[in-house]
Amino acid sequence: MTLVTGCIVTSVYPFYHEKDVVFEPALVGSWQKAGQSDEHWTFARDKANGYVVTCVSKDTTNVFQGYAFKLHGEKFLDLSTAQWKEDIQPEPVPSHLLVRIGQITPSLKMANLKYEWLGDLLAKNPKAIRHILIKTGDKPEDRRVVLTADTAELQRFVIKHLKTKDAWDDGLELQSAGAESPSR
Repeated sequence: MTLVTGCIVTSVYPFYHEKDVVFEPALVGSWQKAGQSDEHWTFARDKANGYVVTCVSKDTTNVFQGYAFKLHGEKFLDLSTAQWKEDIQPEPVPSHLLVRIGQITPSLKMANLKYEWLGDLLAKNPKAIRHILIKTGDKPEDRRVVLTADTAELQRFVIKHLKTKDAWDDGLELQSAGAESPSR
């Protein structure tokens, strides 16, 4: 899945404050990757203004808790893991990932903050945003960036780089695969 596999920018803290959350009824429903039938996304209403987002691609299913929010006139989606195995102790710290919503109709266009761009920025300026490096393998380069900045700092960083060349990927376009009732 384009947005939820590989090297993605994750954060310990959410990218939104409660006051930023908006509910976008047009997101609710089933979507599929433009021109392909092997990737499906389902947005179902959950709680007051949240979504359960299910992404199915080939043999993989990922379920997220999602919140749409507005920041500096732009729409975003904060996704975090919605399901945990009960036998894992200590419980994992949920990570948040940021998706920029370019449009919702007639198709849903979303983009990620580029992981490679962020890595290059932090290599040049480690104080650009608070983060940690997590070892993922035996080689020195086997490390993953995890943002540890609080929500306010995350939002300032995102706003600063809304128009930064190469900060956002080309994204993903999804076509409606059948609407569900927004009142769910």
